Parts: sequence; structure tokens; C-alpha cells
Amino acid sequence: MLLTIVLLPLAGLFGLYGLNWLILYPEFVTMFRPHPLFERPQPADAIVPLAKDVTRDRLAALLVAKGLAPRILSTVVDEACLRKRGVRELCATGVRNTVDEALTLRRVLASERMDRVMIVTSRDHVVRAAAIFTLVFFGTGIDVNVVATPVGTSRGVLSVRELLSFFPSLGGAVLGRFTPELYEWVMQYRREFPYRHSNSRVGL
Repeated sequence: MLLTIVLLPLAGLFGLYGLNWLILYPEFVTMFRPHPLFERPQPADAIVPLAKDVTRDRLAALLVAKGLAPRILSTVVDEACLRKRGVRELCATGVRNTVDEALTLRRVLASERMDRVMIVTSRDHVVRAAAIFTLVFFGTGIDVNVVATPVGTSRGVLSVRELLSFFPSLGGAVLGRFTPELYEWVMQYRREFPYRHSNSRVGL
């Protein structure tokens, strides 16, 4: 009973938060209409291209070359570890999804004492990424600017996976931010019972 009393209001707030993004940013449904929010790179302490996309890496390098930030950070390599050991393979962060990337970056920026960061991601991923990073960095005092890759550099249509992953990703962001143990339990469950997700397009 107590669990229901706690979870129902949270689910309601969660739904409203997610719908806010979907209503205000219709680019989540189509990538062919750039939104000013994701087209304005701002000066930052570092630029972070999210993992597994060379187009993101290229845009991040271009923005650094333009002087918008002095350095590029990675979510897949622990920079502090790399400075000590010098071997990338020994310093992998093990991120599994966008929520992991946001949580990892939050820890890194706190240790590096950075106040402003620019996130670079694909146009078809930008709204979900922005919603996740907003939740994870809420109350930290760190300014997060999310920037999309140029029109024409992503897939021609928004993937079904992005649509289906939106609300589960928000749930993962909340769990990871406020109850990391529960978040890890959920991720462990997904690993131990992959057959339940083998035909699913849902991700975090």
C-alpha cells in the first residue's frame, strides 16, 4: 500500500515530464525540422560526444577547433584512470546506454570541477538524450548544453527504438540518479534474462 502511494504520484510526474518533451519538441517525431534549442553550441569546459557514432566525434572535434571548448571528454574512458595508467583498455567505464553515459559524466564533471559541458549526439537521439541529461544533472549546478549533429547526418526516419525507449530511459535516469542500487538491479535483471528483451526494441 505504501509503495503504491509513493509510486503513483511519481509515475504521474514522470508521465507529465515526458509528455512535456514530446509536445514541446516535435523533432522527436521528425528529424527534418531543426529546433533552436539543439542548434546553439555554447562555450563549455568540455565537449562530450556520446558513444558509438563517428559523426558525433567529428562535430565535437569541429566545435573544439572553433574554440568553444578546450577539450573533448569521453564517456567510455575514465580520464582520471587514463592519466594514471595510460592504457585505454584498462580504463573503460563500461557504459551500457545513454543513462549510464549521463551518470558517468556526472561523476567525472564533479571530480574535474567543471561547470559547463556540451553534449553532442545524433539528431534522432537528441530529445531523448536531453531529457535524460536534464534529469541526471538536475540540482548539480552544472550547465548542460545538448547539441544535435547536422540535418542529413542521421538516419532518414526516427527509429522505432527511439520512440519506444523514451519513457523507459526517463525511468532509468530517475533510478540511476536517486536509487543507483535499484537501477543496477534492473540492469542486472536485463542481463540475466535477455530472452525477455531479445525481440524488444526498447533500450535505455
